Amino acid sequence: MEFREPLPTITDVRQLEQVGFSNEQIAGLFRVKALYQRGDYHEANPEQMRLAFVRWLYLQGRLQS
Repeated sequence: MEFREPLPTITDVRQLEQVGFSNEQIAGLFRVKALYQRGDYHEANPEQMRLAFVRWLYLQGRLQS
């Protein structure tokens, strides 16, 4: 069985239109929401952020191995 994202409701779309979003922006928001709900986007945990910072320091020549 294939996982399907629920379609946005008319109320959701109207609320976004009322605050000034264009149709293209609304479609983009719902695409990002669907990707996030599938787990394509995730927040980096503190350990991953530290490792990325150390890697950046090494690549900048500020750390030596």
